[in-house]
Amino acid sequence: MANYLPVYLDPVVQVWLPSLPEGPITSWGDLNKKLIESFQATCNRPSNHFDLTQIKQKTDEPLRDYNKQFCAKKMEIPNVPDQQIIAAFQGGIPVMI
Repeated sequence: MANYLPVYLDPVVQVWLPSLPEGPITSWGDLNKKLIESFQATCNRPSNHFDLTQIKQKTDEPLRDYNKQFCAKKMEIPNVPDQQIIAAFQGGIPVMI
């Protein structure tokens, strides 16, 4: 079965697999661990409500532009409670003194 594994893999993984040194993989669990170590960072993770808190209005950025950027990110994230949306939006606006 292992001989047919490359047929089922993405082309990127097909290139990666032969580059592994011989001997370190002794089980499917080892192969799984190596795959995750090598490719996890390349996967797009779904956005979540914490991503909204990372959007900050720049010092010279008009509020309208900040609002557009915030709303665009919000549209990528389903089921965020209104309270979290409001808190994230307000938290991204610098306090003017």
